[in-house]
Amino acid sequence: MSEKQKKGFVYGALVLSLSGFVCKLIGAVFRIPLTNLVGSAAMSYYSSAYSVYNVLLSLATSGIPTGIAAMISRSVALNKLKDTKAIVRLSFQIFVSFGALLTVVGMLFADNIAVLMNSEEASPAVFWIMPAVFCIAVVSVFKGFFQGYNNMVPTALSNIIEAVVKLFLGYGIASWMHQNGFSDSEVVGGAILGVTIGTLLAMIYLMIRYLFRGRAYRVPVRSRMRDPDPDRKKLLRDLMMISFPIMISSITSNLMSAVDAFVVMNRLKTFTTLESAKLLWGAYGNMSLTVFNLPSFLIINIGISLVPSISAAFALKDSRRIKATTGKALKYSSILAFGCAFGLSAVSRSTLLLLFSRDPEGVEVAVPLLEVISFALIAVGLTNVTASILQAVGKSYLPVLSVGIGTLVKTVVTFVLVGIPEIGVMGAPIATNIAYPIMMIFNLYFIKKYLHMLPKFSKTFVKPFAAGLACYAAARASLVLFERWLSPKIAVFPAVLAAMVVYLALIVLLRVVSVREISQTFFRKRKKT
Repeated sequence: MSEKQKKGFVYGALVLSLSGFVCKLIGAVFRIPLTNLVGSAAMSYYSSAYSVYNVLLSLATSGIPTGIAAMISRSVALNKLKDTKAIVRLSFQIFVSFGALLTVVGMLFADNIAVLMNSEEASPAVFWIMPAVFCIAVVSVFKGFFQGYNNMVPTALSNIIEAVVKLFLGYGIASWMHQNGFSDSEVVGGAILGVTIGTLLAMIYLMIRYLFRGRAYRVPVRSRMRDPDPDRKKLLRDLMMISFPIMISSITSNLMSAVDAFVVMNRLKTFTTLESAKLLWGAYGNMSLTVFNLPSFLIINIGISLVPSISAAFALKDSRRIKATTGKALKYSSILAFGCAFGLSAVSRSTLLLLFSRDPEGVEVAVPLLEVISFALIAVGLTNVTASILQAVGKSYLPVLSVGIGTLVKTVVTFVLVGIPEIGVMGAPIATNIAYPIMMIFNLYFIKKYLHMLPKFSKTFVKPFAAGLACYAAARASLVLFERWLSPKIAVFPAVLAAMVVYLALIVLLRVVSVREISQTFFRKRKKT
């Protein structure tokens, strides 16, 4: 196995996090001027289209990268190299065909879907986002292949290609349409077209990358001559056993967004006007959630990079390596999650003013929503990582139960709270903060039951919580200090820096991690083989 394949989940998480930061930044840069161009109310069309898109994408592609990565890494660990090619072919035959079917159906019934989402004006956006379902189905197969070899670079580069094209082409189309008198719904549809073209170019890149892959990713001649032919039925059964539960879990998770779009709008309309409901939902969906998603990728990428490492150890029955990797992943995820949650809540107003300065009305609505939902980053991150651990050891059906219960809780709580005029749209982030901890607790219970381990409570929860409180206090105090001389939009930068320094210093002082551990994890030299 090559050096790149041995670097483990930390290296993979770093690669994905760096690319993810670039993509999230580009995504925010894309949404922010688009929101400023058409307003928060019109951006509700964007949110509605994406809610539908995410559900269909879950049907077509969720579970593919994880399932393929898990099976590829196991096959490589067991030296069954002929299986890797068969896994890719089977995935193409099943998932890409299904993705194409969903694309066609989605485009044919775009108008009906928009009406169902209580957003008839979202029809152009729904129509133009549907071809992306097919493109991402293809992309997911190739991502899973390379991730199975612990190579996250193709995934990272494809994500960047998609984001860059979305920014320049999507906003360019939207700006041109706006200048030429198209309606807001058509302008948003034009922006979505840029998103779809971005996925197309990402697909082309990965196809080329796969066709011209190096020798390390091909089946050697001696293996083709010596090894038995793959058992396609068994491979298909194993692939579906891993991918199908993940698909169900992802669909259920994405239904939360659809539930927000459907339930929130309907409940708000019971005591306010349609325009007011659009403003509230647009401020939440396109301001608060856009900023909320910026740091969330940091934790989620740990889960993505975990799967091949733990899957290979599981195939070799290396329980010591499984427990060591799991413990490290949970600790690092917790450190990131608490820091991001407390820090983001502290600087919510300044961040929103910086990003959405041309929509002050929407910002005023979004600030308290972001302050509340920021704390969900803790449970969201740990839920994703614990789900990845279970998926990697062949228990991918267990997170389905966790997500199902969490979705039911979120739906009921959202319906009840949003319908109370005194709470209104604030019920949506409150429901998220209730649902995700329930999912996290269930996943931790399953890890204890099947892996016979739990993270150290003090290092995973208590000490990061204490450091998070200090991080929050440092950020708020810095804002008060720096806003005496700087505008809130500029003061946020030194405030964030101060909060990071305080948080990281306390993480070391409280011995959550040591300087030696950081050095060994990120900077140690690896022997060449």
